[in-house]
Amino acid sequence: MPADAAQDGPSTGPSVKTLIIWMARENPAWGHRSIQGELARLGHAIAASTVWEVLHAAGIGPAPRRPGPTWREFLASPGARDYRP
Repeated sequence: MPADAAQDGPSTGPSVKTLIIWMARENPAWGHRSIQGELARLGHAIAASTVWEVLHAAGIGPAPRRPGPTWREFLASPGARDYRP
């Protein structure tokens, strides 16, 4: 085993890479962290950064941002009073 392989951790198998790409294409609103969470639920221990690397290598960009205010903007709005303790 090359010395740098021990530092990088185990390689991601082709079946997991295929699953990551499939999940990203089937769920375009999911980002790398959502995909990583679903993989964890399925029993695949993989870092979110590894999911990002697989998506980047496949030419899949980040998930689109959700429309609407940011959390900070929401809390500053008058309607936020209804949600404060």
